[in-house]
Amino acid sequence: MQAVLFPAPESISIERVPDPTCAPDEVVVQVARCGICGTDVHIYRNEYMSAFPVIPGHEFGGVIVEVGKAVTDFKVGDRVAVDPNLYCGHCDMCRNEMANHCLNWQGVGITRPGGFAEYVAAPARACYRLPAALSDAQVAFIEPLACVVHAMKRIRILPADPVLILGAGPMGLLLVQALRRMGASYVAVVEKQPARLELAKAMGASFAVPVSADQDAALKAIAPRGFGVVIDATGVPAVIEGAFRYLRPRGTFLQFGVAPNHARVSVSPYDIFRNDWTIIGTFALCYTFLPAIDWLASGAIDVTPLVSHVAPMQEFANVFQQFAAGQTLKVHIEIGGAR
Repeated sequence: MQAVLFPAPESISIERVPDPTCAPDEVVVQVARCGICGTDVHIYRNEYMSAFPVIPGHEFGGVIVEVGKAVTDFKVGDRVAVDPNLYCGHCDMCRNEMANHCLNWQGVGITRPGGFAEYVAAPARACYRLPAALSDAQVAFIEPLACVVHAMKRIRILPADPVLILGAGPMGLLLVQALRRMGASYVAVVEKQPARLELAKAMGASFAVPVSADQDAALKAIAPRGFGVVIDATGVPAVIEGAFRYLRPRGTFLQFGVAPNHARVSVSPYDIFRNDWTIIGTFALCYTFLPAIDWLASGAIDVTPLVSHVAPMQEFANVFQQFAAGQTLKVHIEIGGAR
């Protein structure tokens, strides 16, 4: 089969590799479409937990073409999405409802071959059968939306809380929609690209503030005493460090964006103490595929405007670099037949 490969850090190739084999408890999925994620960029730059070489890609779905002899829940022809976070189910973390911190965790497209390939082998327990009405584009958004659902479970949105999101990339725009569903009184977004600010407003943001020397004054006018929730959706250390000046007393800061694993920021412990701040991280997802599927199937979350580019595998290197440079929104690689 053909697959995208990161042979080494900051290297991309498209190669013919052996088809995956199917273990007794696994299925083989013919990939329809797979999304490029910021985490893929961190993997490419050797800023994440992957080893090289690796076939990346963890936002995907497709059709089952082979089932292992121990699999009884799925059959050939079933259309599925795959949760790339593989949990053992028996370690202390898994047994304490913290499976995303599984002591034996593996990640499809991270520690084992991923979805930028014609076929992927995955445990049947990680597969979710799909409503027929979901398009391939929606299916490729299940994993990122499941991360947003997990984030919503990590924080507590009080009725009529004012919320600030830093960054209006694809994940920031999903967060805008989710937060309006969760009861925020209004959502303000800070972003440097005008087109993304306009899209944020179309997605439900009440205020769209451009990155500039005037942004502090603009945010002060919107929330004079600060925001109840501030979310970083950029992963940029300088943005994260500056985010706390927008947080009101007893506010919550959520670190959603993925920063390089070597990055560091400085925060005043006195300010944390004096302001009763809560600081929360949100890693990946944790059994949140089903609510993500339901949100998409019901039309509660609209992902169609978030896809700016759809490309074949042969164009991966070009569109990947455009995505990494912030020149696109979500980029999907179409591998199988479109639906």
